[in-house]
Formats: sequence, structure tokens, C-alpha cells
Amino acid sequence: MKISEIVAGQRRRLGLKQYQLAEKTGIAPSQISIFERGSSGMVTTNLEKVLEALGLQIVYDRQSVQQEKARNCAHALVMLGVHDLRTITREEIASIVDDDDLLLLPVVSDELYRRYCRSEMVDETNTWNHFIKLVHDYMLEEMDTVYDPERIIPSPVQ
Repeated sequence: MKISEIVAGQRRRLGLKQYQLAEKTGIAPSQISIFERGSSGMVTTNLEKVLEALGLQIVYDRQSVQQEKARNCAHALVMLGVHDLRTITREEIASIVDDDDLLLLPVVSDELYRRYCRSEMVDETNTWNHFIKLVHDYMLEEMDTVYDPERIIPSPVQ
């Protein structure tokens, strides 16, 4: 997913027209239109203004953010008793953890980014599948540490 698509999607999600975003940022509406179509880039200072106006930010350490989000999702799902991720949608997960970013932005690991960036194959499907695998791994880890009253714990040797 390209930054221009993320910007356009978030603008629409917030119910803003291009001219309204232009007014909020002081950038010409035509420049925002050209950027959203992917016809041209945007200078860093203007991009920062647009992202701030839309409540977005550039994350430089994607992997840490991804791991934190996956851990939060895993914890919430385990607490709700969800053990099969095939029975729950992306929208339901976002609602449970109260994190709309899961709907908006693909969460990309550094490994996926390196593998697919040049071929432009980093898309919603392969990044979401990678993220869900991480959530599943964290769920298994958390379920191993959840208190089970029926588990027999050997008493320490004295």
C-alpha cells in the first residue's frame, strides 16, 4: 500500500474532501489531488502537515509497532476466550482492541518490507496474514502462561 493510498483512505474515513484537507494544511488542493492519485510525490514538510491533519504518523520502526499491536491483540483475544483466529474478522479484532489502525494500515514487518518492497507486492493480504501469524504465536505464548487451576505444579524441593 502506497502512502498516497493511505492518505486518501484516511481522508475519506474522516469524511474530509480534498479542499478541506487543503484548508487545514495550507497546501493547494490540486497538489493534494495529484499526490493522492500517485502522479507525484510531496515534499517532506507538506507530507508531515498532511499526516498530522489526518492523525497519522510515519513509523520508522515497523517491526516493534507490529509486535506491540500483535501482543495487544493476542492478550485481548485470549482474555475473551477466542482461540481460533479463523472465526474472527479483522474488523472484530480492531473493535475488540479499540485500534482502528488495524483497519487502515497494513502492518508490515521489516522482513516482508525487504522481500516485497521492490516488487510492490506488499499488500493488504500478505501483510495481514503475516500479522495474524504473529498474533497467533503470541496467543500460544500467552495461553502457556495463563493460570490453569487444574495444572499440577510440583512443590519446591526443600
